[in-house]
Amino acid sequence: MEQELLQRSICYPWNSSEVKSIYFGGGTPSLLDIKQIQEFIYLIYQHFRMVDHSVEITLEANPDDITPEKLEAWHQAGINRLSVGIQSFNNEELKVSNRAHTAEESFQVLKWINESPFENYSVDLMYGMPGSTVQSWYETLTAVAKFNPPHLSCYNLTVEENTVLDHQITKGTVKLPGEEEILSQYSYLRKWAQEHGYEHYELSNFSKSGYRSTHNQHYWSYEPYLGIGPGAHSFDGKKRFWNVSNNNLYLQGAQVSEETLSISEQINERIMVRLRTAQGFRFDKDLPEGHINTEVRDELLVSTEAGFKKGVIYPMPDGFRILPENWMTSDDIIASLMIEHHDED
Repeated sequence: MEQELLQRSICYPWNSSEVKSIYFGGGTPSLLDIKQIQEFIYLIYQHFRMVDHSVEITLEANPDDITPEKLEAWHQAGINRLSVGIQSFNNEELKVSNRAHTAEESFQVLKWINESPFENYSVDLMYGMPGSTVQSWYETLTAVAKFNPPHLSCYNLTVEENTVLDHQITKGTVKLPGEEEILSQYSYLRKWAQEHGYEHYELSNFSKSGYRSTHNQHYWSYEPYLGIGPGAHSFDGKKRFWNVSNNNLYLQGAQVSEETLSISEQINERIMVRLRTAQGFRFDKDLPEGHINTEVRDELLVSTEAGFKKGVIYPMPDGFRILPENWMTSDDIIASLMIEHHDED
């Protein structure tokens, strides 16, 4: 991974890009030892242009990996933001979802974090967990409120194929809540967040003032990003790149796959991402750079005008947005705004 980092650092656009954030995420990066984390951060500072030395550096960590000693060591190594995968404060939900930690461990870990040098951290929670109800979701949110974390990421549980949970659901031994129950949990989340001083700035993300995730906002703004390691994805503004997921093939130097996006595809992806944010889609900022032919531009204007008339999107200065209360059910709205692929892109 260090070798890949050095190789990519001399390639365009990474050789001229300014690094705005560093994110140790995907899998369980907290298993890296302190020396490995320090070496990665050092290499990035040595071989990339940095915005400044207060760049956001996030580490994902599970509660069962966190100790007071590790918190101190991570902070000294340069990590200045944590993303902690609590998921739930209900032990039955955690057990059914095959989580390694308990609610009691989560309480202890958040207490340690609040006593540590970390001022910036995010708690990951999940609604729609097996057996969950609005009441159990209320209890989880009530528990997290005791610690007043500066940022929350709250996701609807998605079940990956061929996992233990997937097989249990197929067999009927585990049951997920229905769509109405999930929407009720989401609605309660929005109400609770507003009452507790959180800004709902993206479908799944809530922050106290000044604590939005720099890294996530970079993705949602459709700016270039570089991923390092097996299965990592990158984007240079027009092309997507991804590494092979298999560790052995990665170690053997398997070729990076790539895909060039047409103007139509870039516009559609930007609509999909931006309409799940509070900023919405802005024509002056979110249209791809370069020539956009008349047919593509006209089709986009027709679809947005139709959306205004139906009342499913709302106009803003030089753009449009979906209201936050409709983000959870916005797939059909976004699909209606997509433009067809044009070969002349």
